Amino acid sequence: MRQRTLRIAGLASVLILGAGSAMAADLWLHVRVEEKDGATVKVNLPVTMLEKAVSMIPEEHFRDGRIEIDEWHTSTADLRELWAELKNSPDMTFVTVQEDDESVRVWKESGYLKVSVREGANEEAGGDNVDVSLPLAVVDALLSGDDNELNITAAIEALVEEGEGELVTVSGNDEKVRVWVDRVAEAD
Repeated sequence: MRQRTLRIAGLASVLILGAGSAMAADLWLHVRVEEKDGATVKVNLPVTMLEKAVSMIPEEHFRDGRIEIDEWHTSTADLRELWAELKNSPDMTFVTVQEDDESVRVWKESGYLKVSVREGANEEAGGDNVDVSLPLAVVDALLSGDDNELNITAAIEALVEEGEGELVTVSGNDEKVRVWVDRVAEAD
């Protein structure tokens, strides 16, 4: 779970890279990881500072604000077609999976794409919970890249336009992770 948690936190952080809007001047990205053993990691970064970090990413991974996707099991063109259908559908639940010890739900609600994962469904098992809430405009911008590219810069600009909000929360037996954007420089 720890590796998956760190990957989720890292992905959410990568989605913030590259913002360059005037509105970004007031926004801060926060990532907090609290582990069961008492270790805590807190990251508070102004979104405008992250714009500078983009120039430090090697060009083979990130070029002109875009990440190229290789070796995907599906093409970005297929993802764009799927996204167009999903985006134009009414608010609804798209996927529900329920098993004895896990449930997954993917839905669209009030301009957001939401994902909820619950592991260890019974009280005794404990388990891990993941909640993701992405503005539809951010996903739309992310998929606006050329060919097999994701447009990270456009996604960040869309996120900045959305303003404050919770992006990812993960809670489990071993750690808690929270990723959010707000106007507070140093979050507790």
